[in-house]
Amino acid sequence: MPLFNRFLMGLLFCTLSQSLCAALPPDLEQTIKRFIQKSPTVNGLRVETEWLEPNLTIPACLGGSIEILTPTGARLWGRSMIQLRCTKAAWLINVPVNIHAYGDYVVASRYLPFGQKLEIGDIRVIEGDLTVLPDDVLRNPKAAYERILGKSLQMGMPIGLNDLKESAVIKVGDPVRIQLTGKDFQVSGEGVAQSPGMIGDMVRVRLSDGQVLQGKVLRPGIIGVNME
Repeated sequence: MPLFNRFLMGLLFCTLSQSLCAALPPDLEQTIKRFIQKSPTVNGLRVETEWLEPNLTIPACLGGSIEILTPTGARLWGRSMIQLRCTKAAWLINVPVNIHAYGDYVVASRYLPFGQKLEIGDIRVIEGDLTVLPDDVLRNPKAAYERILGKSLQMGMPIGLNDLKESAVIKVGDPVRIQLTGKDFQVSGEGVAQSPGMIGDMVRVRLSDGQVLQGKVLRPGIIGVNME
């Protein structure tokens, strides 16, 4: 009998006889919770499972066992879907759940303006439901120190990796090496930075003869100047 027809028959049995259909048993609920807790997605975090259809009933699985699955490519995080499959009766039922995963994350301890260089007093760590936060939220405060905010944040707002920029790797007055590149040639020289910059920024550099060039920060202490 085709799988779909057997599934429909199971539902029909549920309709005709409540003895052949049951709400999600407590022991199966606990098994599902353990299945979720072992998922690499939650990575050992404290997890609470919310049943989005608490009155869901399932057909009997007489003579067989119920397997717990997840749809291909599914992520057990926030609103998710668990699948139950009876190995004997060949039915498959979707169980919608809302997974709450709790852990530490970093927030602003006060109002922080755009361009603020973050220090210890600017941030703090709190615990909360990570599933309702952006995926890039910082979990470790060390990842924020000495970096620059790319937007202003109100007190208590979470800080994400994409909210931060590297602090300046070149400061005014720093000696730098210049890599000049032109058509069919590349030479290097020395200069002094006239403006600060992070990697990828354009900065001004004064050469020993007094000439000022503009180039891109390639890495700490190295400026690239394209002469083409």
